[in-house]
This record gives sequence, C-alpha cells and structure tokens, in this order.
Amino acid sequence: MQAKQPMKIAIMGYRAGAAKYAQRYAQHPAIQLSGVCVPSMGDAEEWAEHVHLTVFHSLPELLAEQKPDILHFTLPVKEHLADLHFAAEAGVLMICEKPFGLSSTDMNQLVAMCKQHGVKIIPSHEALFRPDYSDLARQVRAGVIGSPGVVHVRRMMTREEAGGSHLPSSSAHRNGTIMALFIEEIEFMCHLLGEVESVFAQHIRKEWAEYALLTLKYQCGTIVNLEGMLGYPIPESSEFEMAGNQGIIRSSPKMSTSVEIRRVSSPSAKYVITDCAHPKHRSEFSMVSPAFEDAADGFMRSVLHIAAHKADPDITLQDSWKAAVIVQAAAYSAKNGQAVTMKSFRLTEGWWRDA
Repeated sequence: MQAKQPMKIAIMGYRAGAAKYAQRYAQHPAIQLSGVCVPSMGDAEEWAEHVHLTVFHSLPELLAEQKPDILHFTLPVKEHLADLHFAAEAGVLMICEKPFGLSSTDMNQLVAMCKQHGVKIIPSHEALFRPDYSDLARQVRAGVIGSPGVVHVRRMMTREEAGGSHLPSSSAHRNGTIMALFIEEIEFMCHLLGEVESVFAQHIRKEWAEYALLTLKYQCGTIVNLEGMLGYPIPESSEFEMAGNQGIIRSSPKMSTSVEIRRVSSPSAKYVITDCAHPKHRSEFSMVSPAFEDAADGFMRSVLHIAAHKADPDITLQDSWKAAVIVQAAAYSAKNGQAVTMKSFRLTEGWWRDA
C-alpha cells in the first residue's frame, strides 16, 4: 500500500505571529511545512536565519511554486481580505486568525467567494479542543446536569501573555481589547448554547490592569457571565462553572484541568458528599480525566480532517464573525452603560458599521 502523502501547509504573516505555528507544523508527522510568505524584508531575513524554509515576498509566487493544500494566515482577516480572495481563486483551504473585523457586506462577499470557488476558511480556534471544554460539551450534550441555567467563566492574563494575541490595537478599538480576550469562549458557548439574545458589559481600566464583566443572555434562556482581568500578576489562569437544573460542572487550575461533576445522589454513585449541617443533602461526586492532547494538537487534527474529507469546521466563518460582533456589542455596552439587544444592534463606527 502506498504511504499517505503529508498535507502541505504554507504560512503567511509576520514572523512574530507565525513562529509558533511554524514550529508545530514542522514537527507534525502528517504535515509538510512548504513555505512562508512575509510582508517585510526584515521578517524574511529572520525567517531565513531561524527556519529552514523558502521565504516568499508575494502570495502569488508562493502559491504558484509550492501549491500548498492549506494556507494559514496569521494576521486578522481584515488585514488579509485581498489575499483571501486570491487564495480562494487558487482553490486553497485557508486558516485565518481572529477577530473577523469586517462589515456584514464584506462578510457576505467572503462567504459568496468561498461558495463560488468551493473552498473553506477555518477560523483559528483552540478552545473547542481544550480538554476541560471538550469534557464540558460532552457532559452537557449527554444531559448530565440537565438544562444549563447559569455559566461563570473567569480568565486572568498578564499583559505579556496577551501581547502576542490577535487583539485590536488602534485607539478606536481600545475599549474592546479586553473584550476580545473572550472571543474563543464566546464562540464555544454559542456553539454549545445557540444564539445570543442580549449583552451587558462593564469595563474598568487602571494603570496596570483592566477588568471586564460580560453577561450574555442566550435565546435558550441560559445566562453566561464572562469575567476577565488583563494585567494579572501571575501566569494565565482560567476556570468555569456551569449550573443546570440537575447538577453542576466545574473546572479550575486547582483541579489539574479535570472536570468536576456534582449531581443529585443516585443509587449508582461511587462517591457521595454529605453536608454535615444538612445530612439529608447528598450529592454525587466524580472527577473526569481529560484527554492527553493539548488544544493546538486537537485543532490541527481537526484541520487535517477537514482538508482530507472536505468537511465543515465545527466553528465556521459565520460563527466566528457573530462572536466578533458580540465582542463589539460588549464594548459598546460598557462604554454606554446599557444592555444591547443583538437583533437591533447597529454599530455606527468601527468594523461592523453595517452589521
């Protein structure tokens, strides 16, 4: 039997944003990293020194010579719009970083372009493949806690950790910077719970830190609270808790990224907790071990599956765009001190002026 050929992947973007992907792709047994396209001569020289790859200065040249199966854009989509159109015409599957800073007119054109050329754009998304989040989704869909009622998510990051992320940097978008830290959580929760009905947000900025609290009400009735601090004095930390009408699922760093599930006591319960003050109040307790695969590996596995089977990504282009609009709605809410109804949200300035 003939050995399966590795998937050819090329990268376009500045070296700082592309280096982590280049290293992972180069080490993956099912991937051949075929080249990089950089917009500046300085970046090209750095690539030549650190990575044994052919460096191109134009996308047409890279596509013509290397003919990659997948092209990974490591800058936000609004900075790649013309290149996305060119790659689509070449029939290349694309991965693109967030946020999708486009008007709805541009987004509709992008969707139409993909349909015309039979290609897909995969938003770069790793939260769906985090062991704790994948466990959460599996347990919720299995009905372990019944119908989700309230979700609490907390993220803490140092400014150094956020500095390399794909956050909006212009002064017009500063109010949305910390909000954009939640974009993958919002994508994940929308994937799990459906459409957002309304958004209310609060934002506080000090010299050394920013704090934000977003409350999303979903059409299914679930309330999701997203709490975050940028400028946290210790390494990145995240945790969540989801309460349903039959139990609670929670995960935190103290639990070694496993998911803790508490349910009303059942005859099959292996571990039971009894409240000393209320002996009749008993609950089942279990620890669910995560899979031994990090989020980046899970995302790459998903990309290879999509490329091989022409499947649709779990988080689509439209899903990621909706999450980006929710981020802007949160920034608008925090600035104006009022809740935003998503059906009637119209941003008069910024990326989504005709959203």
